[in-house]
Amino acid sequence: MAQAGAGGGAAGPCMLPMLPVLLLFLPGLAAGPAGMLQPRDTPSRERRELGGLWSFRADLSPGRDAGFAQRWYRRPLRQSGPVIDMPVPASFNDITQDPSLENYIGWVWYEKEVLLPLRWLRGQPAPRVVLRFGSAHYYSIVVRASGHRP
Repeated sequence: MAQAGAGGGAAGPCMLPMLPVLLLFLPGLAAGPAGMLQPRDTPSRERRELGGLWSFRADLSPGRDAGFAQRWYRRPLRQSGPVIDMPVPASFNDITQDPSLENYIGWVWYEKEVLLPLRWLRGQPAPRVVLRFGSAHYYSIVVRASGHRP
């Protein structure tokens, strides 16, 4: 007689038919989220992972436009007002306990200082550098220290 439950009993006859299904499923997990292809390091491609803690600030102004009007992008975000450390990747709506962010709709600002290898900056010819963002909203704008790049 087979038993079901979350206990730590011995594996019964019901476990054996599941083994081939698990073995077929596990390689799909190794491919990454949802089996998507991801860039990998190669002799001609070098990656930098930008995940981690980023400075974060939601534009809570009535028109949700203070960040643009006051040009928050022209100086470090911490100089524009209070920021919090936000893990990336993550959903800011779910990370904090701030009720004003739970159902927030509007512009939010993320900032992270990134140190680039000298060969990226002084390479001859200059290397092609690609920023790849996963799950960014389609209204996202990227600004780098030297200015906005569409």
